[in-house]
Amino acid sequence: MEISFIGWIHTVLGTLAIFVSIFIIITQGVISSKNLLGKFYVLATFITGATALTMYKNGFNPAHILAILTIIAVCVGLLSEKYNIFGISKYLQTLSYTGSILFHLIPGIAEVNKRLPLDNPMGLSVDDPVNIRYYLIFTTIVGITILLQFFAIWKKRL
Repeated sequence: MEISFIGWIHTVLGTLAIFVSIFIIITQGVISSKNLLGKFYVLATFITGATALTMYKNGFNPAHILAILTIIAVCVGLLSEKYNIFGISKYLQTLSYTGSILFHLIPGIAEVNKRLPLDNPMGLSVDDPVNIRYYLIFTTIVGITILLQFFAIWKKRL
């Protein structure tokens, strides 16, 4: 399958954003736009969401909805860093930024499984059982990560 120039930007930035987010969470606990890596994550995630909205090979689909949710999550995360919203801003920031990782992963999983291995791709459609298993695994991992981050915030460790 051919990938357009925008597709390459989308794929490279999205992939880098996922790896950067994992590094940030492991080393700093939460993603914040107040440092260089966090700024990169937020910008790369926003661009990834925006470029996803330009790709219409098969029309508007669930990946586009996830792109919209990604953009909303980034905006909510930025607003929650700037304003103290009912005293829950740190939780909202964490939920938004860490949740946006999942929004990256779900369409990414479908794309990777549709293309690899080259001679016998694993998941031929978004709702292929192989993809569904991956979605559930990564949703669980991200959910547990958010709960652990919430606990650390509550204990004032972050």
